[in-house]
Amino acid sequence: MASAPPPSSDVTGIALSQPHLDLLESLDSTIYGLISTFSEGGFSIWIVGGAVRDTIAGIPLHDIDFATDATPTQVVKMVPSAIPTGLAFGTVTIPPQQGVGQLEITTLRKDGTYLDGRRPESVRFGTSLAEDLLRRDFTVNAMAIDPVHGLFYDPHEGAKDLVSGKLSAVGNPNERLQEDGLRIMRAYRFMGHPSGPFVPDKNLSEALVDCVDCLSPVARERIWVEFSKMLSFPKVFDVLQRMVDDGAMEYVCPGLSKISDVDACFFEDVDQNSLMIGRLALLLQQLDDDGAIKTLDGLRVPNKVRDSIIQIKERIGVLPNPESKGCLRRYRMALGEDLESQLSADRGFNQAATDDLRAALDILPHLQGGTAPLVDGDEILLRLGITPGPSLGSIKKWLFRIQVEYDLIDSEAVWAKAESLGFNGEPVGEFEMWV
Repeated sequence: MASAPPPSSDVTGIALSQPHLDLLESLDSTIYGLISTFSEGGFSIWIVGGAVRDTIAGIPLHDIDFATDATPTQVVKMVPSAIPTGLAFGTVTIPPQQGVGQLEITTLRKDGTYLDGRRPESVRFGTSLAEDLLRRDFTVNAMAIDPVHGLFYDPHEGAKDLVSGKLSAVGNPNERLQEDGLRIMRAYRFMGHPSGPFVPDKNLSEALVDCVDCLSPVARERIWVEFSKMLSFPKVFDVLQRMVDDGAMEYVCPGLSKISDVDACFFEDVDQNSLMIGRLALLLQQLDDDGAIKTLDGLRVPNKVRDSIIQIKERIGVLPNPESKGCLRRYRMALGEDLESQLSADRGFNQAATDDLRAALDILPHLQGGTAPLVDGDEILLRLGITPGPSLGSIKKWLFRIQVEYDLIDSEAVWAKAESLGFNGEPVGEFEMWV
């Protein structure tokens, strides 16, 4: 790789540790090509942020952020595929490619005064790595790697804090939190982050309480992003309880004063999104439907996620008999995409019973007749000699229910089972698949 000018002398670099050497060794050729483009163009480029932190913690990487002394205009010129996602703040994004996650490149900068508790009034692009790291929120996020010269920069001793599990602000914690209230949510998120968990130092702990009202002007969508990430971590009970004690939860989920056993919602191989949905459904169980919907709408939760959470919340504690394959089949069919989230929520409510249910579902065979109704509306109308109306929908649902419950393989088998159950033009018993 061609040599680039040495980085700014206002930061002292040291040789890379083995984890960071392993990181560089694992980089895709596409990323090395990107680094070479900057180096050959006479610019410096550093790996910053989560990739540096998570490598030390031994966590697999997904996305990589870079900082450079090239201006945004120069970056776009060198990397035509870059999308100007935040030019005003010096950021461009390179979309994910095969084998390579999303890449973000941000020009070194120094932020002006934060007037609205959300973003700086002005941004000055520069060439100082020291100034760029000084504007970061926490010491564990204020580290950088020079992949060209093989140097590690850590002016705020973030690596030491990372190893000891301490969360410290860069500089004055009150100033950092007042600059952008979202940093309060980020602090709580890092307390449960897999690279930790982190315990805030005394100054940051006091600042989180003193500055809690800085959450007020933060866009609800930004709060939701942080909160949803937090709920996807393996262990979050202590963090959520701390949010309640510190007063921060009132700005996220007003009225949520009791934290359920959300750590029990986690089980091996659970999808992170399913875990997040299940946990929030369990947490909101203490609120009535109107209160839960108001909370979710206040967080600007996407409609599909909101609807799933409300339905899961209503079904918590309503489990099928794990010894009845018919009940298990109906339960699995009715829940569909929400099955894992429901199991997550119910595990926090009753761990032993849910583990028995999960074990039974794990060995339940796939349906022989598939997951679509074998009897459609036209066949019902023709066979029964009726006209379209409200009863058609009920009959169709009931026939599908018995198809699933008895694992039937074709429409004739469905009709035969219906007749054996006493069907005479009206559903016999409940026609819904599940509650």
